[in-house]
Amino acid sequence: MNKKTLRILLILIPCFLLLAGAVLLCQKLRFVTYTPVLMDESTGELSNPYIGFYQIHGYLLEDTASFDLAHIQSLEYGPGLVLLQFNLQQYATAPISDTGLTLLDQVLAAWQSTGRQLIVRFLYDWDGDVRDKEPASLSLVLEHMTQTAQVLNQYASCVYILQGVYLGAWGEMHSSPLLDEKSLITLLTHLAQVTDPRIYLAVRTPAQWRTVTRSDAPPSQASAFDGSLPGRLSLYNDGMLGSVTDVGTYAEPGASEVPSPFGKWDRQQEIAFQDALCAYVPNGGEVIQDNPWNDFPQALADLSATHVSYLNSQYDREVLDKWERTAYHGNDLYDGMDGLTYLSRHLGYRYVLRGSSLDWASPLREEATCTILLENTGFSVSYRPFDVTLVLEQTDTGELFQVPLSTDLRLLSPGRQTSLQAALAIRDYPVGTYTLSLKITDPASGFRIYLANDMEQGENGYAMGTLSIRKFPQ
Repeated sequence: MNKKTLRILLILIPCFLLLAGAVLLCQKLRFVTYTPVLMDESTGELSNPYIGFYQIHGYLLEDTASFDLAHIQSLEYGPGLVLLQFNLQQYATAPISDTGLTLLDQVLAAWQSTGRQLIVRFLYDWDGDVRDKEPASLSLVLEHMTQTAQVLNQYASCVYILQGVYLGAWGEMHSSPLLDEKSLITLLTHLAQVTDPRIYLAVRTPAQWRTVTRSDAPPSQASAFDGSLPGRLSLYNDGMLGSVTDVGTYAEPGASEVPSPFGKWDRQQEIAFQDALCAYVPNGGEVIQDNPWNDFPQALADLSATHVSYLNSQYDREVLDKWERTAYHGNDLYDGMDGLTYLSRHLGYRYVLRGSSLDWASPLREEATCTILLENTGFSVSYRPFDVTLVLEQTDTGELFQVPLSTDLRLLSPGRQTSLQAALAIRDYPVGTYTLSLKITDPASGFRIYLANDMEQGENGYAMGTLSIRKFPQ
């Protein structure tokens, strides 16, 4: 090879390598554009699990009982709360028979087949008088707890809350000779041991919560949802808004009497306590007795502050009708809505998509960051974890790419927004146009979570925008 040829090669080879590198670089380059959808809030009703107004169904368990289970199984499948009351008075002197436990299993199985989420209460009295209806010894109540828990635990995916400790008038943890402080602690400790930790337990008053946990401090974020007794002990208030004390739930204003180191506090103190506690455990019950404390403005303030997520749909009808006759007024799109509808829209969590964006600074970058702004406008959080997924669907082929988001919506407090972020490996996706959607699912029930946005939820969730990936700029 002569010198001239060598010089030409020395010139051409680097040029060729540069050209080849440029071609390879161009193949790797991606040009991305993202067009978000305009997201309007909706005032519509959302059929979501674990929240809203519940209905009550009562069952007297006895060896000769017969229940219309076909009627239950014929209900339309879908989310919604029901309160199932199981009366055990026929077993007040003996363990529950195999027949009684089989009946319990059949009722729970029938309700599970409807998709409903269950609040369960075992009791011995439906008349407000526990005399001759409850067991004479605590040991038999504890045995009943063990027996029923063995059945209940098989339905932990749909049994949301177990209310009370089986004792008291209407199962409301009062008027029973067995409910002294020591016995209360024994009962709740045992119930926590024999039931699946996924099932929330519930006591009637905040004072009982403090007595059982031996603490006047609610769980912290670090200890919430850990399956411990303080982390799963919630409240059910069946005297809600019935008076300044919620019919004995709180201490009288200015009262100095404290029956235990963790006794009742006055209304203002108890509402502040529930504000902190019910950031992590559910709160609900029924409103009673038409009075100024449940006039709509006061009810709205207290239900919001105590993070109420579920209420009796039938009781007290006078109070519910009063709310329906009262208009809500505020600087938002709910202005003018009747009070009952407004409250029903805000019991529990209510998520609104506020916007989305894509951060893609350079065609050389490996990843883009998709940011989704989500707000909770409800009274409470979700107390069960949800799966949150960003779904990319290629418009031409229908091919799906799913990106799980590592976020815990149980920590999205009422009135707060959170930025959900997903890293998208842009070069892993074929060039083309994609619809980006947000999908939120309850893994326990399989139900999709509806958002309070003026758009339909598609098969992949809520469409937030269009992503275009190209090899060359357009």
